[in-house]
Amino acid sequence: MIDSGESFHFTPHREWFCKYEKYNGGDVLLGDDRKARIISREKVKLKLQGGRFRTLPGVLHIPALTRNLISVSKLDDAGVKIVFEKDTYNMVQGALILMRGVRIGTLYKLQGSTIVDGCNSSMVPENGVENLVVSREKTMLWHQRLGHIGEKGLRILHGKGMVEGMNNSSLDFDFYENCAYGKQNRVSFPSGGKRMKHILELVHSDVFGPMKVPSLGKFVYYVSFIDDFSRNTWIYFLKKKSEVFDRFKEFKALVEN
Repeated sequence: MIDSGESFHFTPHREWFCKYEKYNGGDVLLGDDRKARIISREKVKLKLQGGRFRTLPGVLHIPALTRNLISVSKLDDAGVKIVFEKDTYNMVQGALILMRGVRIGTLYKLQGSTIVDGCNSSMVPENGVENLVVSREKTMLWHQRLGHIGEKGLRILHGKGMVEGMNNSSLDFDFYENCAYGKQNRVSFPSGGKRMKHILELVHSDVFGPMKVPSLGKFVYYVSFIDDFSRNTWIYFLKKKSEVFDRFKEFKALVEN
């Protein structure tokens, strides 16, 4: 379960660690004022809904605990934001939803399982969460039918009764990473500097080619000259790139007369 009051990730299960090394981490003070010894610190591998895997680093092994705790502050240090919705939560980093969880009573638990030498240990028991953990097939089918629509859009359509076979819980699903990347926009370039105030004060030039298919006149290059003030453009076609300087002299003689 996730806990905003813990400074580290904790578990009492030694068998969950990918590898095990002794670690003298001192003691932690429990809620009943008892002290519990930290004896190891390592990674725990998780299998999430949809078959994706994540690794949770820096997990402390404290045998005296009775629950597994995921630290909100540690996730925040790693740039992970936790977004709470009705009876669910998402762990989000940028545009990606890394992990999800559900509310059971007053606690929020992670959906998934730990990987122990190829064997799974359930982190969220199936009993008692039937109304929250729903098969993803229908939701993923609508996601694909609607051109990989985002979760927000799918929730809007569901609220209007325009998709069938799902409830609010089944809308809480894992997107493909490629799906999120494909919808990202590149930050626009800042506007350029000030424009010139007189004709031919500044001329931009570029050479394009060689083109795979020559023109009817056997040209495979062209050079362009663009006046910054008027945006007037001159284009000269070339058979060889070495002709650029000759075309420049021709352009210079044209505009100066």
